[in-house]
Amino acid sequence: MKKLLILFAFLAFGLTASAQELSATFVQKKTIKATHKVIPGEGTVTFSAPDQLRMTYAVPEGEYLIIDGNKLESCVKGKAITFDTAKNPRMRKMRNTLLNCITGDYEKAAEENDAALVVEQKGDVKTVSMMARKPQPTGYARITLDYNKKGLPVRMVLDEFAGIETEYTFKY
Repeated sequence: MKKLLILFAFLAFGLTASAQELSATFVQKKTIKATHKVIPGEGTVTFSAPDQLRMTYAVPEGEYLIIDGNKLESCVKGKAITFDTAKNPRMRKMRNTLLNCITGDYEKAAEENDAALVVEQKGDVKTVSMMARKPQPTGYARITLDYNKKGLPVRMVLDEFAGIETEYTFKY
């Protein structure tokens, strides 16, 4: 009996560890609301808990977003930038929001963004909506996430106060 319990513990740990790593393709649709301009994107994303994220774009080619612990690197339109999120509160909030949304810790994301939280289950899809309680100069006015029955994000919409809405759809 003791061996069976130990085996079960190892299997449960293995399932938990594997759930903390994922890889997917994504399609991005960024809309600048003032001009209705749509900027397409697509690529691959890999995540490894607790804080490793790599989004590599095939379209536009060469763009990326990398989170490695407290380091956040980005390349947009050929311009690469690096932030230490331990020293930059705005980038730390963005980093934490992305990581918490991917891992399904949306309560923490809502708290950090001072947002009201609504969770709805419709069939196999759980929809999570976070609405900012008050306007801010930067950040997200609304975040909407759809999780599949395995708890993986399949759609994420980030609606910024600045008037930019970015929708990601993920395929595993």
